[in-house]
Amino acid sequence: MLLIFQALEAILLRTVSNLSHFSVVGMNIVKKLINSYVKLIYAALYSENCKMSRGCLTLLSAMVAQGPDSARDVCSHFDFNNKYLPGLLKKGFKKAEVLGCA
Repeated sequence: MLLIFQALEAILLRTVSNLSHFSVVGMNIVKKLINSYVKLIYAALYSENCKMSRGCLTLLSAMVAQGPDSARDVCSHFDFNNKYLPGLLKKGFKKAEVLGCA
């Protein structure tokens, strides 16, 4: 699942940067992920595996980077009251991992 998240992240980041003529495709990917796969995103985000959580966070970042409409969609569908969300603060992410250097 991590590989799929990484592939989707790469596609979304490319549609934002140098493939801007495919921005509609990026928005459709974001909508599909939000509407159909949000439970998998939550499962990966709150996983015990730090790599899985980090991959999910970077995917969410790429989803929000699509623009204000996708950011609004992600924020409106994301459950910020989830009881496991504060647990992400306690995970052992290394500084290099968070900065994308690992």
